[in-house]
Amino acid sequence: MNKQRRKWINELIDKVTALQDEIDEVLQEEQECFDNMPESLQCSERGESAEEAISNLEEALSCIDDCVSNLESAIDC
Repeated sequence: MNKQRRKWINELIDKVTALQDEIDEVLQEEQECFDNMPESLQCSERGESAEEAISNLEEALSCIDDCVSNLESAIDC
């Protein structure tokens, strides 16, 4: 891989990492919202919906971690 494409991939990594930070902020807010719900609401449909959103956001972060790792591996080729 040439220097230009490596630079391009590094720029992509920066963009993806910025997106990861934003998703993490949303995740933290959703988690805080869930944690501050009364226990009766946590067990309700609203609470279950919040838990599902949290789970999906965590999965998105995991996928982004994999994406960054793959991009970094591409640079090393």
